[in-house]
Amino acid sequence: MKKFLAISPIILLAVATYLTFSNSWIVPDINRWQAGIIGENKYYPAFTICILVLPPLLVLLVIKWWSEKKPGH
Repeated sequence: MKKFLAISPIILLAVATYLTFSNSWIVPDINRWQAGIIGENKYYPAFTICILVLPPLLVLLVIKWWSEKKPGH
């Protein structure tokens, strides 16, 4: 489980980067949302990557916390 939790963030970051630069199905919506918040007609790929990777990383954090709190561990 420790190897999985160690490698997963790197894989998630790579997948989020790939999705951002391949202009996948959710990326244009995030970019439009960014442009609306900033007030300019531009977006930042690093911010898009962070938005894509944050929810899965939070799930991994909960899994890690749960696996460390398990009795017998």
